[in-house]
Amino acid sequence: MTAGRRVRLNEVGLFADGTAVAQIGEETFRLLKNRIDGVITVSVDEICAAIKDIYDDTRSIAEPAGALAVAGLKKYVARGGHRDQTLLAIDSGANINFDRLRYIAERTESGERREAVLAVTIPEQRGSFRRFCHALSRRNVTEFNYRYADAGEAHIFVGIAVASDADRLALLEDLRGRGYAVVDMTDNEMAKLHIRHMVGGRAHRDL
Repeated sequence: MTAGRRVRLNEVGLFADGTAVAQIGEETFRLLKNRIDGVITVSVDEICAAIKDIYDDTRSIAEPAGALAVAGLKKYVARGGHRDQTLLAIDSGANINFDRLRYIAERTESGERREAVLAVTIPEQRGSFRRFCHALSRRNVTEFNYRYADAGEAHIFVGIAVASDADRLALLEDLRGRGYAVVDMTDNEMAKLHIRHMVGGRAHRDL
């Protein structure tokens, strides 16, 4: 935060369980209510990106709640276009399980807005995936999930490397212009947690 400006950083959800309280404490609220200028909320992906930033800069691994302030500070700077200022975020807490690091690593690109996560319908026929890759115009496929749905259409869940939000929107427009049915799930937390593992398949009626 800058001198003279105090911003409270908050995040909803159990990923940053150290800050996932149902209600702010009475005494904490009394102390803060007249001393902050605003609230910044951040996503799980943005926290994951902040954990990576902290590691890149300090070679230390913060827990999600510990990286919360850095995620909020990055968003504060991006929103306001701040330059040539001294900014401070408190990085605290390293209570993280090793097996959670893979999940964090998977989410950092989305947090930096460098990955689009899409649900796309393509024809269930030979060469469809190759044509789809050509439509991506040299963008890398970072994730691909597919299971058979029916004889006519295939439903895929795909991660695609993009340069920015503007590049993601341009990709969506181009794919739809080529006739693909596309659902943008880049900011859909439920999709990234669960739908990627449930793509396409159908049970037989007699099961």
